[in-house]
Amino acid sequence: MKSIYGVVFSLMLTGCTASDWIDAAGGMMQAADQHEKDARNNRIKAANKAAGY
Repeated sequence: MKSIYGVVFSLMLTGCTASDWIDAAGGMMQAADQHEKDARNNRIKAANKAAGY
């Protein structure tokens, strides 16, 4: 319970709202998804190149 109060208190001090944190988390998840997609595409390209395509 103390950790919840600590998070709420720190949010109040920083001036960040819950929607700001949600937006930031969404941006991080999109970046991670894009990184995974790019890595997968690079592996496919390398495999195709090794296969002679």
